[in-house]
Amino acid sequence: MKVVLDTSAAIEVALARRLSAPLAAVLREADAVLAPDLFVAEVVNTIWKYHRFEGLSLDVCDRALEAGLSLVDVVVPCRELASEAFLLARIARRPAYDMFYLALARSRDAVLLTTDAALKKEAARQGVRVG
Repeated sequence: MKVVLDTSAAIEVALARRLSAPLAAVLREADAVLAPDLFVAEVVNTIWKYHRFEGLSLDVCDRALEAGLSLVDVVVPCRELASEAFLLARIARRPAYDMFYLALARSRDAVLLTTDAALKKEAARQGVRVG
């Protein structure tokens, strides 16, 4: 099984938050974990927000950053997904950032692993399996 990992799910696992156990179980079962290259910037930005606004220590941030980024086996250039992501963003009226993950899952017949309820709903509408 191929899995597309979005930032929300990666952060849950990297910080061992409430939903981390079932998400990590899905990742362990995956043959390959994919993400658009946008994932790197989003993970870094999210960790920075936890540091800046919630006082997460630099040591914890560094470990979480490494843990989050290491969850992905294959990073796919956004350029390859841009047209599909733009189409999905127009159809769904959702941020194009989110649609890169959905476009990747559609193109690779992969399960989308996310904690974002709205993205899960849109994935289901588009016929994409959600984890």
